Amino acid sequence: MLELFKKPFTYLLTGSFSIVFAACYGAPLDLQNPKLIKAKDDNNQPIKGLKVTLFENRQPISEQFTNEQGAVEIYFTQKEKCTYSAKIEDIDGADNLGEFNTTDVNLNNESLIELNLQKLSKIN
Repeated sequence: MLELFKKPFTYLLTGSFSIVFAACYGAPLDLQNPKLIKAKDDNNQPIKGLKVTLFENRQPISEQFTNEQGAVEIYFTQKEKCTYSAKIEDIDGADNLGEFNTTDVNLNNESLIELNLQKLSKIN
């Protein structure tokens, strides 16, 4: 009689433990709070093809490029005693609506960072 209840009882306990474990520890930190950077020009047009470099304590750790909407999503695990920043630079010259100034951004607790980049002024 005990054998009849042993197998279903084991499945029930194992499944309950998995649910409790997932509820207590949740998703990893880097998936909970991604950073979205959006870059636009003076006319509020998205800028495609900007190079976005992520820095941890001034050391580069990843590199991505803005998409058609001028946006890039960055995922990283934020360590307690580290500072994070991003460098946004135009590496293709005038191919993407003009040439833009390089911009540095501190990545804080905000998930969305919107930037209006200025075009490089030409000196004659």
